[in-house]
Amino acid sequence: MKKHRKILWRKKIHLAFSEKWNTGFGGFKKFYLQQHLCILKAKLGRPVNRNRHLRHFQCRKKALQIQKTWIQDEHFSTKTKSNVATQNVSTLSSKVKRKDSKHFISSSSTLLKLQAEKLLSSAKNSDHEYCGETSLLKVVADLPANSVLGQASGQRPRTEPQASDFPMKFNGESQNPGFLDEVMKKYGSLVPLSEKDVLGRLKDVFNEDFSNRKSFINREITNYRARHQKCNFRIFYNKHMLDMDDLVTLDGQNWLNDQVINMYGELIMDAVPDKVHFFNSFFHRQLVTKGYNGVKRWTKKVDLFKKSLLLIPIHLEVHWSLITVTLSNRIISFYDSQGIHFKFCVENIRKYLLTEAREKNRPEFLQGWQTAVTKCIPQQKNDSDCGVFVLQYCKCLALEQPFQFSQEDMPRVRKRIYKELCECRLMD
Repeated sequence: MKKHRKILWRKKIHLAFSEKWNTGFGGFKKFYLQQHLCILKAKLGRPVNRNRHLRHFQCRKKALQIQKTWIQDEHFSTKTKSNVATQNVSTLSSKVKRKDSKHFISSSSTLLKLQAEKLLSSAKNSDHEYCGETSLLKVVADLPANSVLGQASGQRPRTEPQASDFPMKFNGESQNPGFLDEVMKKYGSLVPLSEKDVLGRLKDVFNEDFSNRKSFINREITNYRARHQKCNFRIFYNKHMLDMDDLVTLDGQNWLNDQVINMYGELIMDAVPDKVHFFNSFFHRQLVTKGYNGVKRWTKKVDLFKKSLLLIPIHLEVHWSLITVTLSNRIISFYDSQGIHFKFCVENIRKYLLTEAREKNRPEFLQGWQTAVTKCIPQQKNDSDCGVFVLQYCKCLALEQPFQFSQEDMPRVRKRIYKELCECRLMD
């Protein structure tokens, strides 16, 4: 008997410092001292007299006091996850409701509330600190409204960021897409996404500056991009169509192709339809190879001489330049981001305009033409951004904006052009 009591005493000491007590009375009634097991004896059908009944209430009172002490002394890690707290609350509820412990339900309702409040408050205090390392970028999704933690806190539920919520599902299976998923679905890739966009989203959700964790953010974005390299994404606007092979030319130091140039020119022309006419990038090449008759029908539905500004992109195999025609003063200007002047291009456009004026019976445009080379304009400092400079020149001239950009702004300009093409509209 003494040996048995000694074993029970050791079990009591061991369990007092273990986490089994966090699950409620299911573990308590199984391992507590033998002289305090009145309730179990009652369940076995033994007679309950007044003394035994009194000992039962004394035992229950003492058990509650001990359990409350363990709740107060319970230690939580500063990086406890919200889902752990939710799981513990769920486990506690399920174990208290088991058939074997039905005698304890009424007496432990207060204890259950204390346990739940402790778990929830600890998770709430630690959630803000924990969100920094393993799950920053999942701010993009919200905690379901029917979750245990969301209902218990009484606040707008918010999930804790995890990288597992980032995989994109285009078939609608994802009920709660993340921020990167939204960008992927809207733009087909993460090319237009910048650090500023992600940091802004994180600040909106957590009300905290995460600029000191850029390396982690960039790593998560890189991992997500690696999982979604191929995407069947297309853009249709008027007669233009862009796929990912076209849009990817706006990424990094890639050279812009004719499809991107032509569709962006269409957006510029539609932004100011009565003022500007944008020529297709193949116009000059066709004019050089086949002469005026090769491009005569290109302006069949357009009266160029009623416009204020003509924009003519020049593609010379490995370089983009721009020729503009101001019809009010009959000036043909040449814009080049490397300071090069292709005189033969300007002369080709001048001859075309004279021929067009004769064909359209506009004698006032048969003389007075002048040429100019614009030098004080932003210049590129690499060999890959000439197309981006041409589009920026076109936008500023069409919207009558000053040339307030430089080579350092090109990464941002590329992302903005990408967004404008996907949304089929010009942005400020």
